[in-house]
Amino acid sequence: MANTKISALPLYTGDTTGAYLVMDNSGLTETFKVLKETLIGSSGTSGTSGTDGSSGTSGSSGSSGTSGSSGSSGTSGSSGSSGTSGISGLSGNTGSWTVTPGTNNYSFTVDISNTYNLWVLGKIPNGIIVYNATVSVSNTNVPVIGVQYAWNYTGGGSPILFTTIPAQIIGTAGAISTDSPPVGTSTNTFVFGIQNNTVSGVTVNYGYLKIS
Repeated sequence: MANTKISALPLYTGDTTGAYLVMDNSGLTETFKVLKETLIGSSGTSGTSGTDGSSGTSGSSGSSGTSGSSGSSGTSGSSGSSGTSGISGLSGNTGSWTVTPGTNNYSFTVDISNTYNLWVLGKIPNGIIVYNATVSVSNTNVPVIGVQYAWNYTGGGSPILFTTIPAQIIGTAGAISTDSPPVGTSTNTFVFGIQNNTVSGVTVNYGYLKIS
């Protein structure tokens, strides 16, 4: 084994207890063998196990979760009941006459067994005629009870005038009448005499409103 390098020796893997090591003295004049334990020291015994560490502190609370989505809308309620019907409106009629030059009669007729407001109005340059009345028509062959008013404007030469107003209307405010003048058989027809002093026809409006 002379001149064999250490790196070329086989590796020993057994127990090294009691093995010798080769060493020189400090002056390199002598060579000795020495126990491994003398040179390195024997292995100490294992130490005791350490005690368990104390528990760590609790972690901080997590952040709040996100809000849930809104619920769906509820269904619509049922429709309310219908309101009561309104009262019937008053029944009225309007019309007009073409009043020709000269004096002529013009009329309109209403149903019996009712009370009415009546009116006539004619307005032309420099001329005005106005009429209104409240009457109760009970039958065609008896007088009409009520009150009537008529007016002619005469300040502009009187181009148009009333000459007569209905004759079948009777009555005295605050009194009971028993008059029975001859009135014919058509007291529900109201006749007006109108005089047109111009050279052409003019329009006169009329109307009546049933109030009962």
